[in-house]
Amino acid sequence: NNEVFCPPFPTDESLDTYLSSIAAPRELICPITQELMKDPVVAEGGHTYERSSLITWFNMGRTRSPVTNSFLTSTTDALLPNLAVGSMANVHREKLAKELLAICQGVYKREQQRQLNGNNSGNNRYDISGVSVRVEGLLDAGADPNDRGEEGNTPLHLLIQARQIQLADHLLNHDANVTIVNDSGLDCIATAEQAMSEQQQNTLINNQWNDFIQELKRRESLEKARSEARDRARTQANEQHRERQR
Repeated sequence: NNEVFCPPFPTDESLDTYLSSIAAPRELICPITQELMKDPVVAEGGHTYERSSLITWFNMGRTRSPVTNSFLTSTTDALLPNLAVGSMANVHREKLAKELLAICQGVYKREQQRQLNGNNSGNNRYDISGVSVRVEGLLDAGADPNDRGEEGNTPLHLLIQARQIQLADHLLNHDANVTIVNDSGLDCIATAEQAMSEQQQNTLINNQWNDFIQELKRRESLEKARSEARDRARTQANEQHRERQR
């Protein structure tokens, strides 16, 4: 069973216990960003950092170690990938992503059941506070919001189909990709438009969906712009490499 039921946490202590259970080990956390590393590198002194954050650190003119505050005689030229930490970080990230996907799958299945029971008005929906806390906690801990599950759905696809705009916003705030297409050929915008069309006519609900869809379209434009920028940078780097070869 790949669904997860998420009741609200009865106490702050139980919430803290859950958040501790999904937190990454300290050695997988970048000392600068305090986030789970994706591209860890070893700098002079033996400490490991996220590559992009350490390069930014050096580009700002800082020449001291972020950990020990000692002077560094070499900067970006001496960075070596930490393959062991990178592998462990990926394993932890995948574990969190699977839990996130299972939770969103559970939300979607419960919404399907609610509709089958004849309640399609949006009323009497179960308490999602437990889901919200878990989703936000998993994302903060480093879960990949773009993992794909059954029928090629990402967590964002599932929450949109479950008509949970508030929960979907958590994913958008953690850079969930809106252009991924599921096995039905629908990206997140098309999924949202379909979900809106299936709702009963309600001005307030329609306005919420319209605002949400406009935000998806804005993020789609940003994603396409970033993709084009990466393609240009890759092309330029390849041209420079060929020129050096010549």
